[in-house]
Amino acid sequence: MAQALPEAGPAASTPAPLSLSGFLYGLAVALVWGAQPVVASFGYQAGMTALDLTMLRFGVSGLLMLPLFIRRGIWNACGVGWKHAIVFVLLAGPLYNMVLIGGLQWAPATHSSLIYPAFTPIFTALVARLLLDGQQRIPLLGLALLVAGVLTVKLGAILHPVAGVNPEAWRGDMLFVVAALMWSLYTVLMRRWDTEPLAVVAVVQVGGLVALPFYFLFEGLSVFRLDTTAVAIQALYMGIVVSVVSVLFFNLAVRLLGPKAAMFTALMPVVGVGLAVLLLGEPLTVSLVLGTVLIVGGLFIALKKK
Repeated sequence: MAQALPEAGPAASTPAPLSLSGFLYGLAVALVWGAQPVVASFGYQAGMTALDLTMLRFGVSGLLMLPLFIRRGIWNACGVGWKHAIVFVLLAGPLYNMVLIGGLQWAPATHSSLIYPAFTPIFTALVARLLLDGQQRIPLLGLALLVAGVLTVKLGAILHPVAGVNPEAWRGDMLFVVAALMWSLYTVLMRRWDTEPLAVVAVVQVGGLVALPFYFLFEGLSVFRLDTTAVAIQALYMGIVVSVVSVLFFNLAVRLLGPKAAMFTALMPVVGVGLAVLLLGEPLTVSLVLGTVLIVGGLFIALKKK
């Protein structure tokens, strides 16, 4: 993926601002995504399903991005190209959202806040090794800490089961792993194809509108009979903050930092676990705390080492 080399002189000062910008974008994404399992859990408590939450997310974000999609060009999918656009929608569209938040039907939000961000950089490193030039690598120590963190949480859950946790939580855990793989492929392919961040946001969100007719055909308008405030919160947070703002920031981070930007997802445990304990009343165990420390440690090692 060749890019024009900057001229000597004034351009020499650009790497630092770009790195700082990429860091800030990644940090903002970690904060927003870290809260996502907790917000989705409130949606479940209000009587919504994974289908309802997905419809609200892409219904709002798709309509919001539709004017930009049309203005950028329908025939070439905003310059992304329909071949690439379809792949992006499959990896980061409604199917991805169903897999990610669908796991919360079995597993607690703390599991999502740990397993998904831990496996995302692991898969990203492996996929980048296969599809990119081999220079995008994550230190083995960082990866080892991420794996150790997940194993610590799962081992603790097996040896010391907590009352109230679904014994079939492993089903949700597996869905979190699959979601991590899907997002990792999206991350690397976006870098490989050198796509424009805002264009990809528009393509994925508008592409999600395709699923809405099928939703209304089978589910009807039942979601709008639920608590209006709960529906509005899900629509605004998932449809605007998560789907548009945070995805744009993530795409910009990938453009500036490469696939290593996915490592910021490992900051999600601090946000997600903290909010799940404080707002949802989920138990805070020793294995959960230790796993969080190991996962976050893996992130900082990976970011520190060039």
